[in-house]
Amino acid sequence: MEKTKRIITLFLAIVCALALCVTAGAADTSVITDMKTDCVVDAAGSCQITQTVTIDIAGTEDTIELPLAAGAKRISVAGYKYKKTTQDGYTVLVLSSNGGFAGSRTFTISYTVSGLVSEQDKIQTLTLPLLAPKWNWAINSYDFTITLPAAFEGYPTFTSGYYGDVIEDYMNFTVREGMIGGTISTALKDHESLTMTLDVGEGYFAGRYASWSSGWVETALVIVFSVLALLYWALTLRSKPLRASSRTAPPDAAAPSDLPYLLAGGAPDFNMLICHWAALGYLTIEMDEKGHVLLHRQVIMGNERKRLEYKIFSALFARGEICDGASLPYKKTAQQAMRAIERYWDKRLYARTSGNPRIMKALCALAMGVASLATMSQILPTMPARGLVLALCLIAGAFLSLLIARIWRFFYLGNIPGMVLSAVCALVLLVASQLSGSGLPMLAATVMSFLCGYLTLHGGRRTELGTQLISQSLGFRKGLEKLSARHMEMLLSRDGQYFYKLLPYAMAIGMGPELARRMGDMEMEPCEWYVTRVPAARTGLEFYNQLRPALEMLELSIKK
Repeated sequence: MEKTKRIITLFLAIVCALALCVTAGAADTSVITDMKTDCVVDAAGSCQITQTVTIDIAGTEDTIELPLAAGAKRISVAGYKYKKTTQDGYTVLVLSSNGGFAGSRTFTISYTVSGLVSEQDKIQTLTLPLLAPKWNWAINSYDFTITLPAAFEGYPTFTSGYYGDVIEDYMNFTVREGMIGGTISTALKDHESLTMTLDVGEGYFAGRYASWSSGWVETALVIVFSVLALLYWALTLRSKPLRASSRTAPPDAAAPSDLPYLLAGGAPDFNMLICHWAALGYLTIEMDEKGHVLLHRQVIMGNERKRLEYKIFSALFARGEICDGASLPYKKTAQQAMRAIERYWDKRLYARTSGNPRIMKALCALAMGVASLATMSQILPTMPARGLVLALCLIAGAFLSLLIARIWRFFYLGNIPGMVLSAVCALVLLVASQLSGSGLPMLAATVMSFLCGYLTLHGGRRTELGTQLISQSLGFRKGLEKLSARHMEMLLSRDGQYFYKLLPYAMAIGMGPELARRMGDMEMEPCEWYVTRVPAARTGLEFYNQLRPALEMLELSIKK
């Protein structure tokens, strides 16, 4: 009897020891107590995934590894810094903490996955990775929600790494309108994976999965238009390189009004032609006490000036000795004069065999339009009139290409706001394309827009005279940039009115304020051709500030 008791006692001791070992082993193992995956799928087949994971950590861990789906982008982990690594094609985030990780910790991860849709025989298939197969711990509880862009008629299927399609026997899920939600009722092993597959009809997903485009088509079109633009330039627009040497004299036989067109293809500045004539003694500019700008003819222009200038001057004073700057005749004369100046220089600057720069710009605009369409087709959700909105995006992209190409013109004419606007438009387009996954075609189109603006800045194929005058214009701009106050003082000692003669040229290319400031406190003799009721200006900057309101009134008269 005593021997039997000893055997039973020994057996119970062994059972208790084994139970303690099992309990201790379980306590030494970390486990995911709860995991939830929320997926929002957009109309282009990309998915924003947010995973909330609670890990019961046994002991202390120096680092925690959080695996994501393959191709994860725009990753964030709330409250933690991480390093990103790749394991077997999957992205793994390695989190670290100064004090290590212990106890129960919750992590919230957000990332985006693209390219989840394939299409065959007019059936689109969404393959959504709900659980990456790199989790090192078992999962006690798993929930998921999937939000799709619209209602669908198909039925989802699920597969896992361990259970295969039998995982649906351990899962409760519901499908309602455009949402799928589910819970797995059994614990999942470590390194488990879970994928949902859903077949939908043709046209459910848009963007690169639409019938007109499959990812490479828009890139091919952008490349084709870009190559055509470069070929057109090489065959019909290419000219000898320009050689610009710094000079203080304006281009030969060019008035200030011509400089914007010669320098960068900008619109001629009629008001600077008026100031130039005034500096030559043909007229005076008066701003009366009421703010009216009046032009007073001093002498009649003869054949000492170009025939075009003679016609413009005669039209300006056709009704008398005085022309009101706010009158309709001034506006009409200015508008006709600017068109006539462009025609005058086109005949002299460019060869008859030259192509039209507008054709190259149009090809680059088409490339940008296609790239914009590719970008927006993947961003815009399914909605009424989606096709019309995408067509407007194509047109907007073409116009933005023309604006981006003008950055070089803005630079040469000193238009800082225009430069900033062009650069911002390019940056916004590039960022939007990266967010949509159409970075390559947009990058190519943007580079072509910048290149087109540079190559067509000085027009088409030039004549020898055209090359000479444009080189002189560039050299004159360089000379103004280098012109020092000491040099100006020397020039003023020879001609007291030199500053007033040079200022219209500088203002025509956006360098008027800089030239006036460079004069500093140097006193000058009064201007002979500008009349105002305030005391005469003593310095260059004072004169510029007095003249500017009159020029603003004349500019407003032309544009209104």
